[in-house]
Amino acid sequence: MAHPRYLFDTNIVTLHRLAALDKRFQMSAVVLSELMTATEPEEYEVYKALWLGGEREGRLIVPAAADWLPAARILHLLAQDRKKKARGKSPRRTPTAKQELVMDVLIAVSAAREGVTVVTNDSDFEAIRYYHKKLKIKGGAEFFT
Repeated sequence: MAHPRYLFDTNIVTLHRLAALDKRFQMSAVVLSELMTATEPEEYEVYKALWLGGEREGRLIVPAAADWLPAARILHLLAQDRKKKARGKSPRRTPTAKQELVMDVLIAVSAAREGVTVVTNDSDFEAIRYYHKKLKIKGGAEFFT
């Protein structure tokens, strides 16, 4: 029986954790991109090395062309939910919140395609799973106990 495979969402990852991951762990190009954006130059190089190593080892999950249409569908349905809950007028979201949701949906869809469980503390993944039944998630507290 194959061991479950995991992917840490951005809110779970630390550089130390990421560098010490064994082969059960996949890395997301989306998560690494998010981490690389807000880091010091030395840490950027470490993330870059992890990216290249993950790519070489076949552990880097990158959203594929086929992931974008399901991601767009999920984003559309989530927007419709927000609009319905607000009685027809969609509440405004900041550009940052919109970007974070797009990234989360891409992480979710690409992880589900690979059969990988996303370890996260982000409640958006519960909403995403409602529309993407193949998505497997586990909370950080549950994972680390």
